[in-house]
Parts: sequence; C-alpha cells; structure tokens
Amino acid sequence: MWCVTRYEDVSAILGDPKTFSSMDTIPELGEPIPEVQAALAGYRRPRNLLNMDPPDHTALRGMVRQVFSPRRVAAMEPTVREVTAAVIDAFAADTHADLVAQFAYPLPLTVIFRLLGIPEEDMDLLRQWTSDLKLLHLARRLPAERQVQLARNVVAYQEYIEGLTSDRKATLGEDLVSYLIEAGAEDGDAPLSLFQVADQVQGLVIAGHETSANAIGNILHLLLAEPARWRAVCDDPAIIDVTVEEGLRADSAISGMIRTATRPVTIGGVQLPDGARLFLLFGSANTDERAFPDASQFQLDRSGQPAHLAFGRGIHYCVGAPLARLEAMVALEELTRRLPTLRLDPDVRLRHVPTPLFRGFASLPVRWQA
Repeated sequence: MWCVTRYEDVSAILGDPKTFSSMDTIPELGEPIPEVQAALAGYRRPRNLLNMDPPDHTALRGMVRQVFSPRRVAAMEPTVREVTAAVIDAFAADTHADLVAQFAYPLPLTVIFRLLGIPEEDMDLLRQWTSDLKLLHLARRLPAERQVQLARNVVAYQEYIEGLTSDRKATLGEDLVSYLIEAGAEDGDAPLSLFQVADQVQGLVIAGHETSANAIGNILHLLLAEPARWRAVCDDPAIIDVTVEEGLRADSAISGMIRTATRPVTIGGVQLPDGARLFLLFGSANTDERAFPDASQFQLDRSGQPAHLAFGRGIHYCVGAPLARLEAMVALEELTRRLPTLRLDPDVRLRHVPTPLFRGFASLPVRWQA
C-alpha cells in the first residue's frame, strides 16, 4: 500500500472517484481463523456510502444527504443541546471526570440514537458492538476465543439493526430509519431494500458517534493542553466556530481513507499500477506546511487557509459533517459555560486508541473547581 501525505495529492485523489475507487475503503476481514469464519456464518459485508462508487453511490447519497440537510440539522439543535446538558448533569457535581467516556462518546451516541429511533437503553450494548467491529479487523493476535466472541458480537449487531429496520417498516415514524425506508418513493426512485436501509443505519451509528466523539475529545485536548486557549474560548464564545474548524484540521479524528487505483497513474512523480492501494493520510494533509503555514500550530485565529480534509472532499465528503460540527460547537458552548475551570488531570498519561483509521484518546481525565 502507498501512503499519500501531501495536501495537494490527497485533494486531487478525493476529487477523482473515477480513477480512485472507494469500493474497498472498508477492508475485508482478511482470512480469519476457521472458528471465526464459522461464527461469521450469515454475516453480510455492509455496503454503505463509504465503500461505493457511482452510479450506485449517487442516488443513495442523495437520499442520505437529505437526512442531514441544513434545515434538518438546524432543527436538531434543541435536541443536541438538551442531550449535551443531560450528559454534563451526570458528572457536573463531581470535581473530576473522563471527558471521553463520560462526555465525548455519550453525547453524539445519544443524539444519533434519538435521530434513528433506537431505544437509549440499548446504547451501551450497541457501543460495545461497534467497538468489537473495529477490533475484529485487528484481532489476529488475540486468543482464538476472544476472536470468536468478537465475531459473534458483530453478527449480533447486524441482526439487531436488521430487526430494527424490519420492525420500523411496520410502524413508520418521524425517525431517520423511517425516512430511509420511505426515501425515493416521492422522487419516483426505487425504494431501498431493508438490507440497504440496514447497511446505511449501521454506517450512521458508527459514523454518527465514533468520529464525532473523537473530534470532540481531540478539540478539548488541544484547548486544555494550553490553559490560555481554554480561557480564551471561555471568555469569547464567539470564536467557538473557528476553534472547531481549527481543531478538526489540527488533530483530525480520521487518520485517513483507502482508495484503489482503477488504472496506471502517476502521483507526486511516483508511477502506480492499476489496482494500487492508497492510504490517504488526512492528518498529514491537514498539517502540510505547503497548504497551512505554521501547520503544526493550533491557532484560534487561523483564517484564509484552504479547506481542511477532516471530512474528506468530493462525492464522499461526509454527509454528517453539519451534525458533527453542531455537536462539537454545542459541546464547547456548554462546557465552557458550566465548567470554566476545567483542566487536564496532570497525574494521568494520555494515550490514543490503537486503530489505523480513527484517531482519538482512550480517555481524557480532567478536574475542575467545585
């Protein structure tokens, strides 16, 4: 696999889906051991927007994009703010918390569950299943029994979503699952099958909380690592929108995405064959000095730079980006207002979760004055 690191090259590849296919963006599980293969019997590899090319991608994206239209996202703000307040209420009376486990994860997960109409009592279970799905891709060094358990949980996750979709078809509501079930009919397009809807819901659950949680955690770390930055945002909430964009650039929640060349091509003077696999490193591109002067610096007043690639670019630009931005902004607004004395716990050494695609902290312990 080739790693593509420059902003210009990554941008060009993202803008050329004909030459660089997304069909294998989500890698296969490789060759699991026989016990895992047996546990995965009946499992379908989901086909969602991330690993689709035109023309299949085009119509489906149009349907899903309507879920996160500016009008719909604006209408979500009261829900996001209510959830954020409730999440903070759960630990505000203490003088310490883990902002990853107690804030950054439950906030977007609760929001996406509400929007999809998934019972909140299942939140912990589905969070575990999505975590197991990530881990299964890295599980070869784990004991066989652990790999089998991960595989069974992945199957259970898919069966849960398919069951939810089937049940929702019988009792349509105002949630996003119902919208996807009905999508297409009013435009004269063929409706999605239940499997197609279930695949999109699986993708929305993961994308709707994993990347947002990591983004919120990364931005909070950037601010709290330098107390003057945190004070600046507390003193002037008007800069929160710029702060979110700079945080997304400076510490991208997704390390990168995979593409496959559909023909021989030259990138940065390097000749690549047909079928070459490329890992587009968003984090590297977003800190490329050619595109962003003083790129390694987190600057609250950065302006006039090219658009960052934290949400991708082109036809695969993240459809949920407006909601992710809203969640991050509300998170900062509420935390700076309610816990202005927030600071990193100096006694804890931070570490990142060891996954190749997502970038986020395993925990973010903080303290504040009562």
